[in-house]
Amino acid sequence: MRLLDEMYQIKREEDRLVSIAFCPEHVIYKAHFPGKPITPGVCIIKILGELLERRTRQSLSLREVKNLKFVNPISPIDDPKVDVIFQDIAQDGPEVRARGTILNSGKIYTKFSLIFRKA
Repeated sequence: MRLLDEMYQIKREEDRLVSIAFCPEHVIYKAHFPGKPITPGVCIIKILGELLERRTRQSLSLREVKNLKFVNPISPIDDPKVDVIFQDIAQDGPEVRARGTILNSGKIYTKFSLIFRKA
């Protein structure tokens, strides 16, 4: 299941930066959490995978979470737009490694280091 265009939309893509906007009316926010919605960590990982697939033009599946820190929750109401910064993307054989940060206006939401396998 793809989240692009359902849960979030891409607003801008540059070299290592992707600006995305969340859709606060998405069904996941009705359950997580009613009245004070936040983006689930599993959805953040899925979004990162989808953005990497666009960048590499390959189907990917998550192989390993090397490091993942949820510094601040992402609310589709309070923080409808965030920037995903890929500080490093490395392709090594069947793997794609990505390291970066999700932030907006200097506020850090997530720091990540993930390994995906080419499908």
